[in-house]
Amino acid sequence: MASLSDEAIRKVFVELQSKFIQSQQQVNTVKAQIAGKQRERKLAELTRRELDGLDNDTKTYKPIGKMFIQSPLSDMKKHYVDSIAEADTDIKNLEKTQKYWERSASDAEGNLKDILQGPRT
Repeated sequence: MASLSDEAIRKVFVELQSKFIQSQQQVNTVKAQIAGKQRERKLAELTRRELDGLDNDTKTYKPIGKMFIQSPLSDMKKHYVDSIAEADTDIKNLEKTQKYWERSASDAEGNLKDILQGPRT
């Protein structure tokens, strides 16, 4: 009967180990996504600041693939303000996801430690 229990413990240990590794990988992936969104936000913020310094009659051009199309300054400003807001929302959602995966990894790590410490008497 003890060998069955040992086998069950091994199986649970392997599953928890896999869950821990997967959770850590997800945390790293989400951190990279957050960093990317923060870069996008910073670029949009810098561009918006530059546009704010322009006169209202300045011609502006919007990049579309390999082309540039003339676009009103007000539309360009709105586009970058919207980009900043969207990036902020995405970052908040990614931070929530990161917390979930960190909690998942922490739980798995705690369970692994419990298994390794063995039964408490």
